[in-house]
Amino acid sequence: MNASHTEFIESYIDQSNNYSKTKQFDKTVQNNGIHMKQQSIFRYLVLFLSIWIIIPSFYCFDQPVAIYKTLQSLFQEDSTINFDLYFASLYIIYAFGNAFLPLLTGGMRDCYGDRIIMTYIVAIMILGQLTFTIGVYFKSFLLMIFGRLLLGWGIESLLPLWSSFLAPFFKNSISIVLSILQLFSQIGLVLSIYLTPIIQKNYNLMISLLSGVAFILIGYILLCLGFLIDEKLENENYLSSYRQLQPSSDIILTEDAKIINKLYFFKFKDIKIFPQMFWLLLAFNSVFYCSIVTLVNVSMYIMASVLFDINNQIEELDIALFWMLGCLSLFIIGPLVQYFTYRRYLIIVSVIIIIIGHIQYLTSPHIGLIILAIGYCLSFVCTWSAIIYIIKLKSFGKAFGLTVGFQNLIFVSMPFLLDIVNRNIMGTFKVLISFSLFALILAIQILVEDIRCFNILDNKLAPMQFKKINNASNEDNNNETDLFAEYLENPQ
Repeated sequence: MNASHTEFIESYIDQSNNYSKTKQFDKTVQNNGIHMKQQSIFRYLVLFLSIWIIIPSFYCFDQPVAIYKTLQSLFQEDSTINFDLYFASLYIIYAFGNAFLPLLTGGMRDCYGDRIIMTYIVAIMILGQLTFTIGVYFKSFLLMIFGRLLLGWGIESLLPLWSSFLAPFFKNSISIVLSILQLFSQIGLVLSIYLTPIIQKNYNLMISLLSGVAFILIGYILLCLGFLIDEKLENENYLSSYRQLQPSSDIILTEDAKIINKLYFFKFKDIKIFPQMFWLLLAFNSVFYCSIVTLVNVSMYIMASVLFDINNQIEELDIALFWMLGCLSLFIIGPLVQYFTYRRYLIIVSVIIIIIGHIQYLTSPHIGLIILAIGYCLSFVCTWSAIIYIIKLKSFGKAFGLTVGFQNLIFVSMPFLLDIVNRNIMGTFKVLISFSLFALILAIQILVEDIRCFNILDNKLAPMQFKKINNASNEDNNNETDLFAEYLENPQ
């Protein structure tokens, strides 16, 4: 065994011996850091600077729909290509790749933190959009599909990372922040469908696609300014926390802490101890998502069939605008979810709303679309904010990675289910209603579990209720166990 190996082993043993001290230090840093960020007057500035990366992300997401007719004319001369199948694959591969890639990103986030991984993700988004643009230029569907895969990885990973980045600043008002996130994502979709054809008409197709890259770069520059504020707050907190634990020392073992964190966090063993409520929320979110987003994807066909003759044209912009009208309810939904403090009931209400929306859609698609958007926004804010409350900060990456991945995994199967029912209106309606009813069953299970756990979904009531039980238990059994912490730590 050479000297370098011996030095490495001795270093590793020293790290293991100091692990408990480092773990205590990390816990103190995390608790003090969250408190400092929540009290900082700069947190609203961080929110303002970071939100602008969301719009260009979704601007790029729906650009293929915005240039559908142009792409169709480009590839109509190639008789070997089934254009509709290849065009659908631009979205199918987007969902399929994101059944697995966000979990990888989440694990990396738990190792290295939000800022550095968000930077990598933005680079992947830019690379994906550039690859898609080159594919369009050379009429290569293979490059276009690969570009969509990279872009999808970036977008679907950015949302969880953005949520976890802002969570320490707004943990007591995270529902309002998630409402802003959802609203800005919808603004990006509408701008994509509206601006892309205008830019293409005034300039050319390549400029219209490259505009997405330009918008992402502008959003990232603003995001970096938010990173600087976040880093400054963390450095101040790190110094004060270390001196709190080690008053006589001026040395901060930053690198040692980072090495131990990487050795610990890159293992996915913490997934095994996620509470049962998380898995219920994950299943509910996936089923609910498929019921809504699948309908939006086939809305053009259904609206044309219901409102007009099948040959009449329905513009994607019409669908986006009516969906956006429903999303304006987020101005009410965010504060409602935050201050009503009973997410378990609001989750059930969201399912009832989408069932009504599906039924209304058969007779009045525009009104049905607005109702469905309201239900979707309510569900999104309730479930994502609840996950932030029941999962520890160090595991946010894996938790959100699983949530995004599982919903995309189920969503990939939806086109095949619709093919089984021949994509007719009533067949599609039955499939989506079935998913909605399944979501209702899961929502009732969430209700039962939340009652059993004394309102764990709302964060504020749960520790207080568990404390009462702990006190009663301590009087009888002289036991110091924290039942709320035990629920979060132990598998159900």
